[in-house]
Amino acid sequence: MLDFVSVRQQISEMVGDHQRREAEFAEKLRRAHQTFMQWEGAWESLAAKVERSRSSWLVAELRDALHARSSLPAVPEQLSVACTDGSQIFPDRHEVSSCYLINIGAVSIHYGTGERPVMYSRPTLVHSERELYRSWGGRRTFVNQDIVSIHRTWMEWVELAELLEQSKAEHRTCVGLWDGTLILWSLEGKPRDFQEEALRKFLPALDRLKASGRPVGGYISYPGSRDVVNALRIGLCPEDSPDCDRCSHFEHSEGGEAEPPCAAVEGVTDALLFSNILQNGERSALFGSRSSILERYGGHRICFCYLNVGAEIARLEFPLWVAEDPEKMDLLHAGAYDQAQKGGGYPVALAEAHEKAVVRGGDRELFYSLVRDALVSHDIRIQMSRKSLKKRSIGV
Repeated sequence: MLDFVSVRQQISEMVGDHQRREAEFAEKLRRAHQTFMQWEGAWESLAAKVERSRSSWLVAELRDALHARSSLPAVPEQLSVACTDGSQIFPDRHEVSSCYLINIGAVSIHYGTGERPVMYSRPTLVHSERELYRSWGGRRTFVNQDIVSIHRTWMEWVELAELLEQSKAEHRTCVGLWDGTLILWSLEGKPRDFQEEALRKFLPALDRLKASGRPVGGYISYPGSRDVVNALRIGLCPEDSPDCDRCSHFEHSEGGEAEPPCAAVEGVTDALLFSNILQNGERSALFGSRSSILERYGGHRICFCYLNVGAEIARLEFPLWVAEDPEKMDLLHAGAYDQAQKGGGYPVALAEAHEKAVVRGGDRELFYSLVRDALVSHDIRIQMSRKSLKKRSIGV
């Protein structure tokens, strides 16, 4: 039997611990905002210090004055919004076939024209041995979830390019939105030939997006990134050229290690920082991502900003060719904000694309049932693992 007197005492201690942590974090957030304001007039000096620094953190490239803010631009009377999203049925060695399925949802909504929206899904079954087994780093490997996810992302980009090319042919004012990051984080740390094969597919897709002439952006809801705050951490360091991986400011003592100066803002996210800076509808200054994989992106390096959509601070990512065109940036800004308002805090077209793409549990079961029936009807011997058979049996 539980000793509830002891449990209540421990719960009280836990609540006190939460209160202390919240107070400490509130102080860190206050200090982050203070540091941000201190560098307003000397942002170029901070940008140069960031360039001189060495750190394993992801630190933003400062492209504009830190305090730069852009008000909400007017939304065009006629505006089309194109979005894609994807889902998949991963290969399962316990099933009758090692195939996998990718389902792409696509949406084009035309505002101000009276037209019906275009919404569809496009499933693709991958089953050939050449596609199921790949060779990288001298090893032949069966596809895993990482490989399938990268394939799905590429298909989403290609589908979005097709929607934007169609909008160009129809002379529409159009914005392309993508759910999530435009940075292929999953390629970092992969074998060189793996990266090269993936980028041989992705870069032409980015070329097509650019050639459409329409702004495109990745919309990240509730972002946890700290790129800008990490730049402020560099600014707090008393060293002229900080080497964060060999920090000389840890002072060892009998009581343990003292925190370095940058720890004063550690843990604060960019979204929390900008929640105290941006008014509803405003976007922040533009920043560049310093992800190592972007060295392979050529002219498509990814930039980002933060946007106050009212319900939250969202992160918008976009290629350099969008960042360098004020008209495209304003259109992306206006379109993303307007979509978030129409969707109750999240872009409605992205939500619709997700609904078209999503593969639910019942869909997966029906898919494998169709595969089994097709194989059996053609007298192809099937074999399933005991685990899979057990899952389908009725327990007593």
